Amino acid sequence: DQIAHFFEHYKDLESNKWVKIDGWVGTDAAKAEILASVERFKASPEKPRF
Repeated sequence: DQIAHFFEHYKDLESNKWVKIDGWVGTDAAKAEILASVERFKASPEKPRF
């Protein structure tokens, strides 16, 4: 699977960084994660400067 391969290896060029794929979740779990991330961002007193 090309997507899994990408996520397993995209950190290879950075020392002391690695990625482990531990399976995939469905769309409901993905949506919940995104919404939780948005809420954490909104609640954060200091916003990152992108």
